[in-house]
Amino acid sequence: MAHMSEQALDPIDPRDAFSVTPRLDSEGTQSSAASQAALLLAARAGVLGQEAQLAELETEVAEIPFALPELRAVERSRRIPVAEAVGPLAMSRTELAVESSSTVQDEMARKVHDLYEQPSFEDAAALFEAALHSPHPLVAVAAAAGARETTRLRPEIRVILEEGAGSDDPLVAELAQEVLRNIQPRNQHLQKRVITPPRSKRRRRESSTAVMTHGTWAADQDWYKPGGDFYGALDTNRHDLALHDESFSWSGNYSDGARRVAALGLKQWVGDQGLVKPDLFAHSHGGTVAHLATKQGVEFESLVLLAWPVHNEWLPNFARAGKIYDIRVKFDLVILVDRGGQRFHHPKVTEFRNGWFDHAAAHESAYWNTNGLWDFDS
Repeated sequence: MAHMSEQALDPIDPRDAFSVTPRLDSEGTQSSAASQAALLLAARAGVLGQEAQLAELETEVAEIPFALPELRAVERSRRIPVAEAVGPLAMSRTELAVESSSTVQDEMARKVHDLYEQPSFEDAAALFEAALHSPHPLVAVAAAAGARETTRLRPEIRVILEEGAGSDDPLVAELAQEVLRNIQPRNQHLQKRVITPPRSKRRRRESSTAVMTHGTWAADQDWYKPGGDFYGALDTNRHDLALHDESFSWSGNYSDGARRVAALGLKQWVGDQGLVKPDLFAHSHGGTVAHLATKQGVEFESLVLLAWPVHNEWLPNFARAGKIYDIRVKFDLVILVDRGGQRFHHPKVTEFRNGWFDHAAAHESAYWNTNGLWDFDS
């Protein structure tokens, strides 16, 4: 079966999406799963009082049938006991664990209706509790992100997130890893994805070739390396970029310190590789590493940002980038958990916003094929 991230995910009004019981092995229900997760994470943003993110999401969905409830009404700084969170449901915590998926889904649909009719913290908390039992791991992970903010971290939530972090589905794994990072940055399931970058070796040549780098927890992935899917597709479709025969790897750890170390490492690597103002393709917080490198004096002919989480403190030195191409999906679930923005504006920035929800899509060749992105700078 194709992964979620290999499929085009379409937004479905949550009141309709929650009428479906999605499963990872059912290709026809993936958009419903992503739309359910989107509402759950938007509700989490409401609970946390993330005004800027909510405003951005509302603008995002203004022209499609994906209206959000008034989620500012669900803000609450105090967590509540699990029993209190389950209270508004028509079944107990024990019943949630043993009832059929369709019965639990019906209860979720009822709570979603209530959330639209008269949004409240109590309805959001109850919806999270029911959605923890979704058979689709993306929905369960999004619910775990919300339940952690309305109740407490407990074994049930930890299990969902750790299992999700190890999923073969990229979107499920990336979302679970980001939620887990918010809760336990040193969790062993995350730290095993951190690498010690290889030592930079000096090469006696100069080059203007394009290079690639990865995002958080992703150094061991292959897509950005020579022989990898996206590397190969870009090399085939854009001979003029003359892709470099190595890619830049950094630790992949999530911290300011790790990214600053990586930026210094990128500066060293660019010099050692004999690169002169290369084009850089960077996914997620690999873009942050690139931006920090510009503040260390590194210059790029162009920066091609693939799903970069927008944080104003990590904007680049624009004078050291010729052009910037911002390629992303709308309503990126992982960036929403990261609390990043999903748009940024500058005269040097050209936007390409296609598709929905999937953080990994921006570095997938199928996504570039579907959206005609190979000529992004034409």
